[in-house]
Amino acid sequence: MCDIRILTQYSENYSDTDAPYWKKKGGYTFTIKDVDFDLVMYCSNLKEILSNLVEVQNDEHNKYEYLEHEIQFHSEDYSITKSMLLKTIQEKDGSVRKDRTTSSRNT
Repeated sequence: MCDIRILTQYSENYSDTDAPYWKKKGGYTFTIKDVDFDLVMYCSNLKEILSNLVEVQNDEHNKYEYLEHEIQFHSEDYSITKSMLLKTIQEKDGSVRKDRTTSSRNT
């Protein structure tokens, strides 16, 4: 079994449906869990199928554009933590401000 992660560009409509104004808002990931390995590996048009599945999610307010997909054969690994990232960034670039959650600012 494997998981498929579909990476997309997410956009929101800032107007009405008659004259839509789409603004890109960043990435959005769809995940399909527990897919049969053989089904995925021997599918000749998987990219087209996934792109069509993403397109079906669109409506007058939200739009998703297929970018790429990845197949994961193992569960996610959380051994690299936020604190490890913050520490490494601060060691390499002392000008980076502290994490907001550890701010000494009183409100």
